[in-house]
Amino acid sequence: MNQTFTRRHIVRAVGASLLPAPWVASAQPAFPNKPVRIIVPVPASGAADVSVRILAEFMQPHLGQSIVVDNKPGGLYTIGMQGVTSAPPDGYTLIHLNATMCAVQASLKKFDMLKQLVPIGLMGAADVVLAVSANAPFKTMPELIAWNRANPGKFNYGSLGPGSMEHLVMVSILGKDAALANNIPFKGGPDGAMALAQGEIQAMTLAAALLVQFKDKFRAIGALMDQRSPLLPDLPTAKEQGVDVPIVQYWGGLAAPAGTPKPVIDAIERAMAAAIANPGMRQRYAPLGMAPRFASAQDFGRIIESDLKWLGESVKSANLDLR
Repeated sequence: MNQTFTRRHIVRAVGASLLPAPWVASAQPAFPNKPVRIIVPVPASGAADVSVRILAEFMQPHLGQSIVVDNKPGGLYTIGMQGVTSAPPDGYTLIHLNATMCAVQASLKKFDMLKQLVPIGLMGAADVVLAVSANAPFKTMPELIAWNRANPGKFNYGSLGPGSMEHLVMVSILGKDAALANNIPFKGGPDGAMALAQGEIQAMTLAAALLVQFKDKFRAIGALMDQRSPLLPDLPTAKEQGVDVPIVQYWGGLAAPAGTPKPVIDAIERAMAAAIANPGMRQRYAPLGMAPRFASAQDFGRIIESDLKWLGESVKSANLDLR
């Protein structure tokens, strides 16, 4: 009797395993079924933080859940990275990435965005230009490069410190003559812009929006994108001036811990795309000097990979060892 009972249940179990089991799918709750957290690895109130809060506001209706922004600054982004990589890869903990994190990774190698994270999508970007002081003895990028070569030790440019995006961009622009120039560090772009306006330094790569804020205090001599900036349509790009430099943008985007299921990534990516397509995003981003720009998870991954490549080359060129 017991043997028959056992066989019957085995047969039923095997048969059930060979049939579709909708009850298994129903046991997996649809994503998301609770609030989603976005870690922002910089202090609150800055442009990056505000841009994420705006995106979260526009994404919430498409996700159907609230989105919590959690600032975890410090450690050159490592605290924020630890916060996301230690979380379960289920889509409920995300991180905001920015272009300068690529410079930190290339310089310090304390984390690896492409191995530890899964890109979800690009959310926006700010155009970048090379600006010079009003009394600088050069008016074009080729003139700046030539002047630095002819005046070793006299060219002072601003950055956010050794290995920063601004430093590595200038290394790329100056090429083999980068060692002839002086890298002057500042706490942030606005501080560097103020020093540039006061003539304390001669050049710095800055967000194009700062040219509007510091109108007539300094001038731009080259756009560092693949096309001219809408903010400065008369400003030629570096390539138009015959200067071969990488495309530079201050971008932002979202990523999740490595191992996050693709359907979850796809759901968040769709919500991002829908939010960024809303005309209200452009209006809210404009005061930040940003434009909402969507790129898929795959394309965003390519952007990160491309930036890491040229920044790594600049680190080698500058012979930097900051570890």
